[in-house]
Amino acid sequence: MALPHTQGLTEARDGLDTATVDAAILGDREAFESLVHYYGPALHRYARRMLADEGDILEVVQDTFVAAWRRLDSFRGESSMRTWLFAICSRKIVDSYRIKRAQPIDDKLLDPLVPSPEAGPFDTTSNAAFLEALEEALGELPYRQRAAWTLREVEMLTFVQIGKILRLTPDAVRGHHHRARANLSERMTRWR
Repeated sequence: MALPHTQGLTEARDGLDTATVDAAILGDREAFESLVHYYGPALHRYARRMLADEGDILEVVQDTFVAAWRRLDSFRGESSMRTWLFAICSRKIVDSYRIKRAQPIDDKLLDPLVPSPEAGPFDTTSNAAFLEALEEALGELPYRQRAAWTLREVEMLTFVQIGKILRLTPDAVRGHHHRARANLSERMTRWR
């Protein structure tokens, strides 16, 4: 049986069954561990693209889940659990920036590229150079553009979900995403 504050909200489940989310909200540690295992990899990918240091990345993801555990009773189901967790993670990333304001940010866009068996040395080198150029171009974008691009293109979230995460209207997110694409396109003209 779904909790009264979340009944009928299909998006609020976002991949996990109702019983698991509801049990976590009611304080069930095993159910919360299921949330951690289910959403942890996506939060780690997002944090990795926004922060340079692996220690900071792990700390942000851990702090996200600690904050979520403490505030599970405030989850009202108005957004998906995934969106709610990404919003917490986004705020933790901003907090991390504030702490290390002078430290430059080095984005890690994609996992290391594994060359296909058919790829020759030129293909592998070319792909690695492309990814390096893309990482550098992403690193030059302002935070909101980079976040909007990463959440849309890599995490496949909607503009509404991204707006909730970044505390922006969907139209503002569209604008940041559009500017990010234009800036990346300009910086990556060599690769066309």
